[in-house]
This record gives sequence, structure tokens and C-alpha cells, in this order.
Amino acid sequence: MFAMNMRRVRVGKIGAGYAALALFAVAACEQGPAAPPPPCPDIVIVQDAAEVTQFLPGPGRDLTDVTLEARVVDFRGFCETDLEDDRSGAVDVELELLMVAARGPAAAGRAASVRYFVAIADKEENVLARAEFETEFTFEGNRNRIGFAEELTQRIPLRRGQLGDNFSVFVGFVLTDEGLKFNRNKRGR
Repeated sequence: MFAMNMRRVRVGKIGAGYAALALFAVAACEQGPAAPPPPCPDIVIVQDAAEVTQFLPGPGRDLTDVTLEARVVDFRGFCETDLEDDRSGAVDVELELLMVAARGPAAAGRAASVRYFVAIADKEENVLARAEFETEFTFEGNRNRIGFAEELTQRIPLRRGQLGDNFSVFVGFVLTDEGLKFNRNKRGR
């Protein structure tokens, strides 16, 4: 909502320019609000893949075997839609994934890495594209917990009549079957 401060302008030699400017501003305000931007795709953090726990090699899977725990905690993003005259085009999704990681008791070094995925799906959740990324980080000094962000841009082509809300962007960690089972057991599923 815009607030307008009105002040009376006295029309004279200098005031005529101000009066014309004031009339132009009032006319512009009366044109109404601009059309809302096209909708963006939904961004979904896959709950079963929102966390990853890395263990020492071997069969042990208790707390003393943990080398790293990481979690996707949130995201920030926006999109920009570019439509052609025929209503086809593309939507660019600027996405920043916010993650936290903690060294486990079995961690031998201060460097670590995690792999995560970004998948684009249609409304029926059919995956149309999927990419995996790896990010490396270091626990500096005596820090055993850090937060970090990964920035990504996803370009989704649009056919005639499609908009961003025809798609969803799914994000999560790349997990083994064992890692997925571990997460589901931890969450009580």
C-alpha cells in the first residue's frame, strides 16, 4: 500500500512545472496496481533426505561411529519468468540452500564434504531433471559446528501456457539406501 502526501501547489511561473508534475503523479497513481508477477515453482526440502549422517567404515552405527552430521535447514529464493509473445519461455529460480554441519566424535580431520541433489518435477511429481552437487567445507579452529549456504540457479523451460507453478524443485542430500533407512528410523517412520 502506498501513502500519498498531498500538498497544495500554487500555480505561477515556477509553480506550473510543479503542478504538471503533480498531475502526472496523480494520473500514474490512478492507473491501479501493476499485475502480479507470474508464480514461482514450489521449493520442497525432501524430509527423508533433509539430513545426512556419515559413519566410520564398518558395521558400527552408534554415536561413537559418527564422523559428520549435516542438515538442510532452510532456503531462500526467488524466480524470474521470461515469456515470449507465444507465452513460452523460461523461469529462472535463484536458490540459496542453508545448511548446518557438525563434526562427529569419530571425525579424524577438519575437512568434510556432502553431496546433495536438486530435482525439477512436474505437478504429478514426475522428475524431469536431476543434478547432484558436492560441497566441501572445513571446520576452522576449534569449531565443531558450522553453517553455510549453497547458491544455485535453475532454469526451467516453459511451454506455451506453463508458468512456474507447474513445477516443483526438490532438494535434499544424496543418500545410500542404508542412509535413507537410518533417517527414517531416526524420524520414527
